[in-house]
Amino acid sequence: MSADQSRLFAACMPFDGYFSPVSTGEKVRSGGGEVGPGSNTGQKGQQTAIVDYLTLVLPASSLEEFRCSNIDLLIYKLFGFRGEVVAGAIREKNWNFYPLSAILKDRDGELVGHIGLGGNKETVCVSISGAGCKWVKDWRVTYNAAVQLKARISRIDCAHDDYEGKRLDVHALRERAAAGDFCEGGCPPRHRFMSDEGHGTGSTLYVGGKGHKELCVYEKGKQLGLPSSPWVRAEVRLYGKHVEVALESLLDPGAYLRGSYSVMAELIQGVCTRLRTIRKQVEVSAEAMVLWMNRQVGPALNVLRDAFGDSWSDFAEERVLRSGHPGRFRGIASGEPLAKYVREELCRFAA
Repeated sequence: MSADQSRLFAACMPFDGYFSPVSTGEKVRSGGGEVGPGSNTGQKGQQTAIVDYLTLVLPASSLEEFRCSNIDLLIYKLFGFRGEVVAGAIREKNWNFYPLSAILKDRDGELVGHIGLGGNKETVCVSISGAGCKWVKDWRVTYNAAVQLKARISRIDCAHDDYEGKRLDVHALRERAAAGDFCEGGCPPRHRFMSDEGHGTGSTLYVGGKGHKELCVYEKGKQLGLPSSPWVRAEVRLYGKHVEVALESLLDPGAYLRGSYSVMAELIQGVCTRLRTIRKQVEVSAEAMVLWMNRQVGPALNVLRDAFGDSWSDFAEERVLRSGHPGRFRGIASGEPLAKYVREELCRFAA
């Protein structure tokens, strides 16, 4: 890589100290087993949480040392992408305090991340959203590459989905936050609650704050448009701005979510996988779509059926249908995979 190319790569702020989800030397016990950064609980298909957002910062010198001469080679080395996610051209466009940047798009054309370039101290910042994380097949590849490239985590979101809403209750957790149950020693962390006031659009609890450690528990199914959905998500956002976030969080995000607060160690149980979460997103979004159609266009379709009889669907296909898919499915799936998931989920409920 040329000197000019090297100068394109940007920096995030340096860190000081070490971030740990539990106190030094302490293990959180759950179900008789130890949980913490040394635990590998949840690997090999038995994860209790998923990585749903990631920002890495690495020195530009590593790119030359390990022959990552361009962005596509870099994201291949970091995430194993083979066309699932590709980088756009480097532009003179500010992103996250970087004067130069490039966007990352997946093969469905969705924006799934950014790379910040041209900043301070000759480092590179790579960020992928939850929609980008879904394309990562093996986080151990990312872990190994991050170690080799001397990367550090600037932010990671570790998320657990309680699909049936049996363990996580955002309103009960609000009461526990008010009672000081999230205090891990010292002053209780700040918390705030955003209520949907009974409208069925979903409430959210925040504990902690951005820049260090922030827990967010929210009624995800309701926020996706299905008021009857019991689905609740808990995610902890760990920031490496002032302290270090261990790379091991890539391998076992569930341990770091459980270790973030003792309350989470009590409640985070069961398997949570990317595929299961995607299927749940399709299920909820498809049901919400049908509910919207029933409310908004059901009468109009009824008029077409009365007017055209058995041939009303032919008219609808010719004059009403158009290509594409609703925005509610953005970042989940598209094309035949989306059609397959929707068919399976709606047929299951119809049965």
